[in-house]
Amino acid sequence: MLAPGHFDAILFDLNGTLAEGYDRFGPDEDYHGTYRGLGGRDLSPVALRDWIERTLARLLPRYRDGPADPFPALRDCVPEADRLPASELELLLETMAAHECGQIPPDRIALLHALSGHHRLGLVSDLWAPAGQCRDYLTNVGLGDVFGSLVFSCEHGAVKPARRLFELALAELDADPARTLFVGDDLRRDIGGAAACGLRTAWIGDPAVANGAGRVLRDVLELGG
Repeated sequence: MLAPGHFDAILFDLNGTLAEGYDRFGPDEDYHGTYRGLGGRDLSPVALRDWIERTLARLLPRYRDGPADPFPALRDCVPEADRLPASELELLLETMAAHECGQIPPDRIALLHALSGHHRLGLVSDLWAPAGQCRDYLTNVGLGDVFGSLVFSCEHGAVKPARRLFELALAELDADPARTLFVGDDLRRDIGGAAACGLRTAWIGDPAVANGAGRVLRDVLELGG
């Protein structure tokens, strides 16, 4: 349970906090179906999977162990990118974007709408692939006007816990860090990064927050802000 307190603004992580079913990069994923749905025709299923797997093999160790700022763009991690026509490179990136972004359950969407009546809301999310599909998804589920700030790491050359991502969201919301809550699932990237910038934090992995993000959202509503 959150400790009572007043928040003018609330920032959220996206994948793993609000959204479920993210980072769908397993061996059984139908990358080629996604690629063809986006208009791709030239890459075979084997070639497409090989390019995605080799790209992830470059990216994941850097994300896990490398510096948060600067952080390379996904397109800079594609091996032998010069072998791909520009249009096919973009389709590869968009295919990965479709498999990276998760979906927010309807009950959380409703809670976010309720919170937006009393708080300024924002997202600070690590996305590797271009953020266009994620922005479109948020609009399509009715959240396009709910968030006053959308900070996606892929658009800023850094990943959490880089300070400037949190500071950008605070600036866009004109929010005081001491009166802002950050809700996230990663202790180092979300909670550590936000706390270093002076924000209050709620870790959804905390045993005291047994039902995750939905519980945090309801708790904030019950506390009356």
